[in-house]
Amino acid sequence: MRAGVSALWGACGQEQTALPGKVTSTDSRDPRSGMSNLLSIARHKSKYSSGFYPTFAIDGIPLEVWLPRHNREAELHLVAAHSGLHSDDDTCLVWDRIYSTAPGWKTLVPLLVCPDDLDLTCTVIVAEQHADEHHVHWCRFGLLKDLITLQAPAVDWYDSIPAQTFERFQFQNTLDMFRKQENIKMCWD
Repeated sequence: MRAGVSALWGACGQEQTALPGKVTSTDSRDPRSGMSNLLSIARHKSKYSSGFYPTFAIDGIPLEVWLPRHNREAELHLVAAHSGLHSDDDTCLVWDRIYSTAPGWKTLVPLLVCPDDLDLTCTVIVAEQHADEHHVHWCRFGLLKDLITLQAPAVDWYDSIPAQTFERFQFQNTLDMFRKQENIKMCWD
């Protein structure tokens, strides 16, 4: 490495190059740039769902549409993992994971599941979630290849899907609104 240049690791593990007075990132969204994404609630109907259902949206686009826009391999006609699962244990795991936003914490969050099985054992798209004091980052997205309950489940990552950064306060408010809207109770309520 040249004199005056050092390697840093960003919030999502992307290598960044630090030049005197400047940081360049290999990720298109540098958490320090002030640009954050907006997590919101949307209603969506997938190809195989019987009707519209609530789902999360990134910058106004439902996850079921947003993910395949960035990688066609993510077009699996899945549905939101955050409500309507057949198992209460699966629902609790999903919500426990997405609320795992303690600074420095890293976890896999199920986002989309197979509409036939509505559980976490079939086709599941996950986000690798990291958090810091002010932001929650979805660093990468991928297709789960093992059971989510394993200590280090295998994931086929979609390299072309960009990392997303959300303001912590807004992110948690959206989660709370979703649970209230769908009457999802957790053990801490």
